[in-house]
Amino acid sequence: MNYSYRSDVGLIRPENQDRVGVSHKEGWTLAVLCDGMGGHYGGAKCAEISLSSFQDSFLNFFPFNTSYQNKEVITAWFVNAIDDAKRKLINFAKQNPQYSDMGTTLTCALIFGAKKHVYVFNIGDSRTYIYNGLLYQVTEDQNIFNKRLREGWSSYEAYADPNKKKLTSCLGPNKINSYNGNVFNETSNAQVVILTSDGLHDFIDKPIFEQVVSRNDLNLEEKAENLVLYAKKNASNDNISIVMVEL
Repeated sequence: MNYSYRSDVGLIRPENQDRVGVSHKEGWTLAVLCDGMGGHYGGAKCAEISLSSFQDSFLNFFPFNTSYQNKEVITAWFVNAIDDAKRKLINFAKQNPQYSDMGTTLTCALIFGAKKHVYVFNIGDSRTYIYNGLLYQVTEDQNIFNKRLREGWSSYEAYADPNKKKLTSCLGPNKINSYNGNVFNETSNAQVVILTSDGLHDFIDKPIFEQVVSRNDLNLEEKAENLVLYAKKNASNDNISIVMVEL
């Protein structure tokens, strides 16, 4: 399976707190993107531990012998992987108290390539998209803006909230987290699965994003690099990360 990823420190931040990775085993692919929380000490470490823990859980404990359509078993694996990552983060913070407030987002895609079957899980405001000729955001940002909308606020009112981008869920030793999950079968006709941090998707208009992904004259690495460059040209003020997996 063809894939590419980029993680760039960007134009302003002194440190890259994003972590990305892709793992393969027995016909499955796991793509993960973690965006360590800026303004909280240890964001990079939290993203690093979470990514490493998820890759370990996938390579050593994923139920490869189950049917790719068994949503219940695969979701249970994800929940266990989150619990395991949380335990590792708690143990690390106990030994290093200065990291007690660290946090990270996490978005991941589990792909059974032979059947173009995609499981997507999300914590925080990093995103997963599916491209099938058109670009679809298939995760919802877990932030105050969307919380306000669910509470009945208008889009205008929610957007005017100065706290609109604050997370309502993230992964960390002392953070509250919940997850969103979706599954897409081969009828979704997914061609590319794309994971992004907000330093990328907040600084590229969807038509440009879609146009770059659709270009036949660029390979996957060139598409990823072009999207990072577009975010920089639009003055992204954050780390910039992307994972692209071609089905």
